Amino acid sequence: MNRVTHSTYRTLYRLPEGVEARVPYSFLGSPYGSEEIDAVTRVIKGGWLTTGMETVQFERDWQSYHKVKYAYTTSSCTTALHMAGQLFKIKPGDEVITTPITFVSTNQAVLAQKGVPVFVDVDPRTFNIDPTKIESAITNKSVALFVTHLAGQMCDMDSILDIARKYNLLVVEDCAHTAGATYKGKFAGSIGDIGTFSFHAIKNMSTLGEGGMLTTNRDDFAVKIPWLRSMGSRYTNDPHEDGTPGPREYDVDNVDGMVPNNYRMTESQAAVGQEQLKKLEGFILRRRKIADAYSKCLSGLPGVTVPFESPDSRHTYHLYCLLIEPKNGVSNNTLHNQLLNDYGIQTVPGMYRPSYLFSLYKNYPRKYSCPNAEYSASNALQLPLYPQMTDSDVDYVIKSLKALL
Repeated sequence: MNRVTHSTYRTLYRLPEGVEARVPYSFLGSPYGSEEIDAVTRVIKGGWLTTGMETVQFERDWQSYHKVKYAYTTSSCTTALHMAGQLFKIKPGDEVITTPITFVSTNQAVLAQKGVPVFVDVDPRTFNIDPTKIESAITNKSVALFVTHLAGQMCDMDSILDIARKYNLLVVEDCAHTAGATYKGKFAGSIGDIGTFSFHAIKNMSTLGEGGMLTTNRDDFAVKIPWLRSMGSRYTNDPHEDGTPGPREYDVDNVDGMVPNNYRMTESQAAVGQEQLKKLEGFILRRRKIADAYSKCLSGLPGVTVPFESPDSRHTYHLYCLLIEPKNGVSNNTLHNQLLNDYGIQTVPGMYRPSYLFSLYKNYPRKYSCPNAEYSASNALQLPLYPQMTDSDVDYVIKSLKALL
């Protein structure tokens, strides 16, 4: 697998002058090889570039791998989340229980429906939503739970589903970080009412920079998704789109009063997705090996907490986040600067900023304080972790952190 050159990283990620990234933090996610190049070539030579048999095959592969009844490609995880909001029929004023520690897309999908995100604090060990705090946030306006499986580890889904059933709430699993992750043997995206996945460039597998997938086991949702993601086009006797090219008679309509959009994936992305999915297990095993080496060697360092891995879950380590206790002049920011300037190791200080702290929420009627989320977001340090790292890269990161601490 080709390594990204230092000059490329300097150009893309604006490294300080005079600093060489001996171990860069990869913003390019999973590696590509000749198989992905051949897949794109196959599509181009085939002459059919969107909504064809490559898309159908990728969806079938995803269904099989993740043990889910239906899978639909989308242009991104964000658009899959927006469709989830539509399928749930979230209305103005409806409340959705959600996590503050997630990429902004999760909660913007609620806002797009004019729903009200209700933020619940996270478990300080996993940074995932804390099920013990959910019930106190539920009101007679609550209609759904949007939970994010953060960094590669799934939430406590048994507890979440118990609450959802008790209060008749729908559940979205935001699986942007957890392709291939499991909880008690069940795959991400196969447990809630809807699962959404990301194939963005930085993810554990990707489809040419962007792309997503929506999964569900519900027939009533599945029949609507092809129309929602494709401008409401309804083909006669073909409600699920069979992927075959060529003009056909069709009608256009709303979907339960919802205005559809174009949320489709291209054929080249789907072809690449097929090849990436074949390699996903290998990518996960390599990430887990690196994470295991980090945790074994760094767990005894003062002021450092390594990631907690639940015995119920298979963590896929999209991110590897240390929690740095700020004391004696040592913080995640100081470590980031020292590792970069003195050792050429590129890290990322912090975790996702709690959503309610963004300007989008400045006029929000409710004010939230989630202390675990705010502490975790402020004091995390993300170490480089990606399949292209060599064992010597990993050893160098470990030795450098030990030298500093």
